[in-house]
Amino acid sequence: MASLIKRMRNAAIYRAVCALIGLMNALPRPRALSFGGWIGGLAYLSARGPRRLALSNLTLAYGETQSRGQIRRLGRTVFRELGRNVVDVARLPRVTAENVDGLVGADGLSHLQSAYGEGKGVIAVSAHLGNFELMGAFLALKGYAVTVVAAPLYDDRLDALLRENRVRSGLEVVPRDRATTAILRALRKGHVVGLLVDQDTRGAGIAVPFFGHPARTPTGPAVLADRTGAPIVPMAIHRLPDDTHLVTVRPPIRPAGRTPEDVETTTRAYTGELERFIRKAPEQWVWMHDRWRVSK
Repeated sequence: MASLIKRMRNAAIYRAVCALIGLMNALPRPRALSFGGWIGGLAYLSARGPRRLALSNLTLAYGETQSRGQIRRLGRTVFRELGRNVVDVARLPRVTAENVDGLVGADGLSHLQSAYGEGKGVIAVSAHLGNFELMGAFLALKGYAVTVVAAPLYDDRLDALLRENRVRSGLEVVPRDRATTAILRALRKGHVVGLLVDQDTRGAGIAVPFFGHPARTPTGPAVLADRTGAPIVPMAIHRLPDDTHLVTVRPPIRPAGRTPEDVETTTRAYTGELERFIRKAPEQWVWMHDRWRVSK
């Protein structure tokens, strides 16, 4: 009985998502973004668990410099921005090589271009900041061969829907459970391999400072860079006031070596870059993830 209820619930969610995607593509983008922001604000009020976790994390990161009222306002904005970014993800099929430059700009793209030109592949480390799905599509539409690692969603139909969006943009999508072999193959082919390394996935990782507190962070990029010679290139995307997006690329990080101390040094380096990205647009990061569970 419980299994039947779960299947019925997932089917209802899938139909609702498909209907919302249709609505977001039928509305003019400004109205769709406003609707997404409204839905995000509603989620802030109704989703007690994620709201409490987001406010707890924001207090951990900014409690010494911002009042409780400021943190609550920032938390509400986080949910609204997430809703707006979901709208732009739903509208990804509209983004093409012909119109992408009107939606996405780039700063520091020469860092990626020079690393890409070395021919060893590029380990692009990023965060769940802004419309990170759009960043991958932007790079693919600009002519880069891009491979991304993705964890499967809880529902196969939703997972297939998101995967189709990614593939349509020109991305090669690798399931997380088969990631290592596929990543090595992609790097040998000279691809940009996109890794989101700003969350505690409870897998292989070490605790390094993040917003001044220990946070378990994946060491995969450091190990891969040492093993393959591929440079690590930090990059992120955030929404601008005019509702366009900006991809920012930082200079490559070269692996310090393969000892545990070297791996920690490299991991600290790219984690620091991701923190700087987030500090520039804190309202666009997913604070509702339990990032500092090792500190609690």
